[in-house]
Amino acid sequence: MSLFFIVNPVAGKGSSLNAIPLIKRYCDKLNINYAIEKTRYAGHATKLSRKAIKLGFDTVVAVGGDGTLLEVANGLVGSSTALGVIPTGTGNDFARSIGVPPSIEESLDFLLKNGSRPVDVGKAGDIYFINVASIGFDAEIVKDVKKIQRFIPGKLSYYISVFLKFFSYKFKDVQIELDGKKINSKILLIAIANGCYYGGGMNVNPNGLLEDGYFDVIVISSLPRYKIPLLLAKFVKGDYLHFPYVKTYKARRIKIYCNENLAINTDGDITTQTPVEFSILPLSLKVIKNSNIASQEVLDGSH
Repeated sequence: MSLFFIVNPVAGKGSSLNAIPLIKRYCDKLNINYAIEKTRYAGHATKLSRKAIKLGFDTVVAVGGDGTLLEVANGLVGSSTALGVIPTGTGNDFARSIGVPPSIEESLDFLLKNGSRPVDVGKAGDIYFINVASIGFDAEIVKDVKKIQRFIPGKLSYYISVFLKFFSYKFKDVQIELDGKKINSKILLIAIANGCYYGGGMNVNPNGLLEDGYFDVIVISSLPRYKIPLLLAKFVKGDYLHFPYVKTYKARRIKIYCNENLAINTDGDITTQTPVEFSILPLSLKVIKNSNIASQEVLDGSH
């Protein structure tokens, strides 16, 4: 096995850099062929992933958070090179979906003890994503957090953004096209989900499967503002799909239109805006994941 580690030095307030000596000691002890590169700018991880492919490495390991993972995945989609994860960011949501343990030492063991399996990949316009895309309330929060973090760092900026958005958010009139079927709705948010978790552990898609060839589309319609806190409390735990203003669908191709240019959040970053088309690329990325997590072979015929 040969491992090419891509380290985001700013992820997790420096915890990614702390991982480097542990990675070196681990790989040297087991005589593993490896290389380590640090990212220097936005998009660099994608270029480094493609470099690793050309060099013939078996696995490219993203050492960072979901943003680092997104960049690495964008360089690996469609290749025979596997994606591995050492979660050192603040969210680490995709790592939860594939069963990667939180500690650096355990995640290194995980790379060696688990094989790679192909998983589905989403595409929003020209951007690949592997976990969850969203539009509406939460995407606007992500957008606002980027601004607030200039003055207030850390999770406090997120909580401030949620508080302000609770009072200022205006429900959006959108048209959603699901494999050709059109739906009009006034929304709080829409989640286009491949994985299960986003936003630092919120279980947006409790029934999510990474290998079924479909997106899970969760549409939360407008509701009385006073009910939003209860919804969010249930939303975090994944216990919210029964509410009457929540509808779920499965689709391979989704188009979303709005009179406004709404921000699109893909795997924790604002990457594009409406109008937007989402498409699923079945089993197009190899990922080192927990072999006990349900696979397509087991679920064949479930749709």
